[in-house]
Amino acid sequence: MPNIGFRLRELRLGRGLTLEQVAADTGLSVSFLSMLERDKVSVSVDNLEKLARYYQVHMVHFFRTPQEDNVLITRRADILQRLAENGASPASVTLLTNRPNARMEPLLVNVAPGKEEPHFRQHEADTLVYILEGRARLVAETGEEVELAAGDLAYYVNLPHRRFVNASPSERLVLVIVTAPPTSSLDELLKARQGAWKMGEEA
Repeated sequence: MPNIGFRLRELRLGRGLTLEQVAADTGLSVSFLSMLERDKVSVSVDNLEKLARYYQVHMVHFFRTPQEDNVLITRRADILQRLAENGASPASVTLLTNRPNARMEPLLVNVAPGKEEPHFRQHEADTLVYILEGRARLVAETGEEVELAAGDLAYYVNLPHRRFVNASPSERLVLVIVTAPPTSSLDELLKARQGAWKMGEEA
């Protein structure tokens, strides 16, 4: 997988860490990390996620070309196009902008009428939500629910973990989530190389 070694080395040096420190903190060997940074060895999804969490970046960071602009803009036309492309899926997520070493992730979530996100968001971070269209139920693992309508804003720490349910049988739910990386479930993250992925339905 191209760029992974370069990006890992960039992240480590940017934080002033040695290979020995990263190895001690992650449980990976120094020799493996060294070879990985030189693209001499492949990495499993599990270990890549471990490193993403350690460096506090989204896994998509390893697969996209970094942008050099100081201000990253996602135009309305691009957002509408992404909504149209993912409109047929029960639930989809688009990473609106991606910057190396980002401290925040802006995610565009689109949930079809009567559907819901298939997974609770398995990260424990501050989360800001703004409902663009439709009506939502924010459901916690503990069973607690909060009703949200278009124009509502919610801020919470994602513990217990939460997910969104489209409360309307006829209108789609569109919301923006701003949170700390990484987000979502491991099996979906590798689909995010283009910045967007569809979430499967629950069995």
